[in-house]
Amino acid sequence: MADLDTHVTLDALHAAMREQLAEQFPGFRLVAFYREDESEKLPAPACLLELTEIEPAPVDDAGTGQFPALLRWEAHVVLGFADPAVQLEVRKAAAALATWLHLRRWKGIRADACQVIGCYKDEFKPGLDRYAVWTVEWVQWVFLGESAWDNDGVIPEHVYFSFAPDVGEAHRESYQPAVPDER
Repeated sequence: MADLDTHVTLDALHAAMREQLAEQFPGFRLVAFYREDESEKLPAPACLLELTEIEPAPVDDAGTGQFPALLRWEAHVVLGFADPAVQLEVRKAAAALATWLHLRRWKGIRADACQVIGCYKDEFKPGLDRYAVWTVEWVQWVFLGESAWDNDGVIPEHVYFSFAPDVGEAHRESYQPAVPDER
């Protein structure tokens, strides 16, 4: 997997998600995170994204010093005004998004695949009550932060081993290459 960053940041995840979702669904006039001002007219159709929960998962520690987390995301699919003509369309759009998200991995991001956990009518988003809105919800496991194993150190070219008690400088001749024909 080329060009994967060795650590995951929330900034990188947000940027990759917004970019790739907008690219996959060009029909959305707006793909944005954390849109707070719902008083102005929303350019529909739109996909409003948010990270709603970060759950720690210490039992899944990878031994890297990174923070193992289960991230819970929501995408609010917003279509036109809430009238009968758009009700099927908003459901189809939400289903298409859920289908695309199923087992999705974000390009350039080291994280587990998305697991869609819900796709449902959203009647509880203040400011969007005049629109037809469905929510797609998914989770994704990530290890946040830098790995303790990321460094600029030298990678050994030749690895040798020996068995106790024949170890150390005094037993140099007892060592064997880990990969044959390296001596």
